[in-house]
Amino acid sequence: MTNNRLREMPAALVLQHFVTCLSILATLFILVWVLGYSSYGLDFTDESFYLVWMADPFLYEVSATQFGFVYHPLSVLLKGDISALRQANILITFGLAWAMTCLLLHSLAPEARERRVVLHAVAAGLATSALIFFDSWLPTPGYDSLALQSLLITGIGLLLAETKLTPRSLSGWIVIGIGGWLAFMAKPSTALALAFGVCFCLLVSRKFSLQPLLLAAAVAIVLLLISALLIDGSVEGFVERVRLAIEFAKYIGGGHTAAEILRIDNFLLPARTKHAILFVLVATLVAIWGALSKKALGLIATLVASIGYFAITAVLALGEITGTAGLGQFQGLLISGVAFSAALSGVLFARMKLFDNTSAAQWGLGILFLFMPHIYAFGTNGNYWESGSSAGIFWLLAGVTVIAPIARDRKAWTFAIPFALATQAIAATLLQTGFEEPQRQPQPLRLNDTNVAIGISRSNLTLPNTYATYISGAMTAAQDSGFRLGDPAIDLSGQSPGILYAIGAANIGQAWTIGGYPGSLKLAQAALELVSCEKIAAAWVLYEPDGPRSIPVELMHWLGAAFPGNYEQVSTWRTAEGAGGYAESRIQQLWKPAAAQDTQRGCRALREKETK
Repeated sequence: MTNNRLREMPAALVLQHFVTCLSILATLFILVWVLGYSSYGLDFTDESFYLVWMADPFLYEVSATQFGFVYHPLSVLLKGDISALRQANILITFGLAWAMTCLLLHSLAPEARERRVVLHAVAAGLATSALIFFDSWLPTPGYDSLALQSLLITGIGLLLAETKLTPRSLSGWIVIGIGGWLAFMAKPSTALALAFGVCFCLLVSRKFSLQPLLLAAAVAIVLLLISALLIDGSVEGFVERVRLAIEFAKYIGGGHTAAEILRIDNFLLPARTKHAILFVLVATLVAIWGALSKKALGLIATLVASIGYFAITAVLALGEITGTAGLGQFQGLLISGVAFSAALSGVLFARMKLFDNTSAAQWGLGILFLFMPHIYAFGTNGNYWESGSSAGIFWLLAGVTVIAPIARDRKAWTFAIPFALATQAIAATLLQTGFEEPQRQPQPLRLNDTNVAIGISRSNLTLPNTYATYISGAMTAAQDSGFRLGDPAIDLSGQSPGILYAIGAANIGQAWTIGGYPGSLKLAQAALELVSCEKIAAAWVLYEPDGPRSIPVELMHWLGAAFPGNYEQVSTWRTAEGAGGYAESRIQQLWKPAAAQDTQRGCRALREKETK
């Protein structure tokens, strides 16, 4: 018996080192792969809205989300370089996820602390699930990325916070306050749901204590007050900003009213997705069994599963496969396969230890993590399951809390390496979808072959030739027409914040004058009525005749501007096929103000009439 163990132990130890190295290598592959694509592609709608908002957030009087103000210092620091902003966003997201996962694993099994390399390898592997956020390839910092980062920060705070006010615990409560503040700056709806979630977690965890909770609330309130003063110069001005944003949201009819966001969504998985989830669940469960059994068959099972998962990550990251898994709208739910395998492992292999050795604090945090993706998605007009899967790391970590008794019993997280490898394979699979089918872009990123420098910062991006031609043509035409960087512009196309950003225009009224909704015209009018008549008179106009999202020209008349009478058409170009998510190419026109004084007088006359 002893001799058999002596023969088995070296093999098990070698396997542990081998799979740990595989996991570390897979994490590096994924990070290099994602960061390498940071200069590829551009979405002319949502992503360009992020860029416009970050570049000069103080230009706008109304905003429901304040992410532009949070990310503006980063934009200034990186001189508006789009590629650098994307890389920063990727690294911040991954870094926060890694830090939170490390803290979670340590808190679940303090006994495993001596094997730091393994702990960090497992944590880094699991943290790659946060990169699933980029599976539609919108890597530029925006309100969704800030919402995810705020939840990760809050998770870190909850792991540090205790009822006893030690320096570590105090830092945790302060971090919770910072997370809550950032959640509000990203999405007030998420902040509201998070507040309820944190209170519930603290109650279940038996950490609810009025004094430290007031500290966290005070930190959030103080940061919010400072933000209000920096943004609007007064609390009253900031409150008015948010109040108007709520009122404007009712105009557009985009599904953001209170009655519409309080809902329970369903999801329907295609057969391929169900089979993929089941495969991940079974394969990972078998690998965990093998890692725990130390029998020859078990070691072989762990080795085969680990190499298989690593191979998937490697061939995708190295570009050996150019297709996608084709898992459909709810592909992000693939991560539930690993979460379920973790939960089942705890039930099957920890058995009664699951209930004996799991504290109330761990159960409380696990339950909160289970709901965190819906907290992230709360308030969106999209399906909550689809949107929430971008924060699927929390589902995964909720499952990991169930296997804590095994880690404590074995004093190590080595057995969890297959979880990390499975997570990395899933992250790579879903990221591949983003690279092959980037949102509202005509081709896979790998086929982009034309470099173009856009915007005031002259950021270099690698784009499809058609996109590069579209942007370069618009930039040249605008420059030849006398357009100067920073000139104000009104976007009547309803979908081109990206082209205005590229030519260096200052989008007035809204960072994205969005069209295509029942109340788009009313919203555009309301936003532009907050802009001075001087700016409206000086503004150029981007017009897209008969465009699918075009804002009616009545908008200009309601502002006191006679369009096209008091304007001169100076340039015309065609959009690229696929721009804005529309396959057909369309004509866009750039109009220059030719009678600014008349427009200014007309604007003032209308406003004086309205005030009487």
